[in-house]
Amino acid sequence: MCYLIANTRRFLGLSAFALILFSCSDDGNNDLEYTEDAKVSQTELKTIIETDNVASVADQLVSELYDNEQSGTTAKTEETCYVAEYSETGFTLTFDSCSIEDGGEVLDGVLSVAYGGDNDSYAFVITYDQLIVGNTSIDGTRSFKVNSSEESQSISWTVDSKMEIVLADGSEVSEEGEKTMAIVFGEDFSDGAVTLDGEWILKSDGNTYIVDITDLMEIKFGCEYFGEGVMALSKNGLEVSVDFGDSTCDDIAMLTYPDGTEEEISLKD
Repeated sequence: MCYLIANTRRFLGLSAFALILFSCSDDGNNDLEYTEDAKVSQTELKTIIETDNVASVADQLVSELYDNEQSGTTAKTEETCYVAEYSETGFTLTFDSCSIEDGGEVLDGVLSVAYGGDNDSYAFVITYDQLIVGNTSIDGTRSFKVNSSEESQSISWTVDSKMEIVLADGSEVSEEGEKTMAIVFGEDFSDGAVTLDGEWILKSDGNTYIVDITDLMEIKFGCEYFGEGVMALSKNGLEVSVDFGDSTCDDIAMLTYPDGTEEEISLKD
C-alpha cells in the first residue's frame, strides 16, 4: 500500500495547471482586458503543483519505513545515508547532506513520523524540521489517512498539509489545506487512473491562490496531463474556472473568466 502511495506521486508530478489572465479595462465598457499583473504565469502554476511534490523524496522513504516493526532502535547504513531512531509511537530520520538514491536530491535536516492512535483519523503525521531537499527548505506537517476499497478496486489517501517552503531562489511559499488522491484500477492498464480532489490555499510572493476541485480531476494511466475535471482557481479574489476536458488524453484545458470569456490553453511546458 505504501509503495503505491510513493510511486503515485510520479503520476501526479506529470500534471500542470491553468494560466489565468484578468483585469478591468479603463474605457468603462463591458470588455475585460487582461494585464500582466493579473495573470497567473506558468511559473506560478508550477509552484502550486510542486509544493506537493517537493518533499516526495523524503515522503517515499517514510512510506517504505512506515511498516517497519523496529522499536526503540537506531540504525544507519552507508546505502541509505540516514540515521533512523524508532519508538513505540513513531520514528525520526536525521539526514546529514546525503542522498538516498544515486543521483537523487541531497537531504539535510530532520523529519519525524508519529503513528496515529486508535481514536485518530490519520495513519501517521510527518513533521519536517528545517528539512533541506536539494536547494529547498521545508518546515511544517502533513497528516496522511489511507483507505482502500476492494469493491471499487482503488486505493485512496487524504493529505492534510500545513507547510512553509523556501525555494531555491529564496522565494517563500506556504500551503494549507486538504487533498484526496486515489489510484483507480481497471481491467486493463489503460483503464486505470489517478484522481485528485480537495481544497487548499497557497501563498507566494504576496499572492494568495485558492484552489477548489469542483469536479473530480483525473489523469489516465499512460497520459501526461489531467484530462478530466474542473478546478475553481482564485488569485487574489479573481475567480476562474479551469475545465480539463472530457477524458481525452491531451494537454488542453479551457479557462472561463468572470465575464463568460473562454480561453483554450496548453498545459505543456
